[in-house]
Amino acid sequence: MAFVVLIGFVVIALVQRVRRVLIPLGESPPIEFPAVSISQSEVQQFLDGDFRLIKDMKALPEPLIKAFTETGGSRLTMANPGKEFQATDLILYPSVPQRRLVFAGVSGERCFILYEQGGIAHFYVLALFKLSPASAMKPIWEGSCEPAADIAELRSKVSTGLCSQPIPLRWVLHVWDH
Repeated sequence: MAFVVLIGFVVIALVQRVRRVLIPLGESPPIEFPAVSISQSEVQQFLDGDFRLIKDMKALPEPLIKAFTETGGSRLTMANPGKEFQATDLILYPSVPQRRLVFAGVSGERCFILYEQGGIAHFYVLALFKLSPASAMKPIWEGSCEPAADIAELRSKVSTGLCSQPIPLRWVLHVWDH
């Protein structure tokens, strides 16, 4: 009897795994960053202070978790550091995200996310958000960036102009998404 129960659990686990691999990951809600950019010094000011570093998507503030969760679903559209993601435009597993978190930080109402973006080109993105008391987030700025291992290195990349706008090939990604 215990063997039959064990086989049942194994079959259920396999079915769930196959469904997770075969069902394509949905899109997350669009994030509309302001059309007017902020200056490099404003980005530097935003990153000043003490930030609690985050390396797990589920540890982000709730508004950002929602922003990076598939619409109408429950799966995150950004992988955790070191986890599998689609680094190229060759899609082998449609359920795997095209973005992967490098690290994020929260300080009061300020939050930033540094992540890898896969697709037709592989690059890094720095996104800045303001968190409001009503548990909402306001996109502030988004730009391409060089990879960084920690916040000190990220601040250095920003101060030397290695984090800027626009995002490379953004128009290509949008044209091919539709």
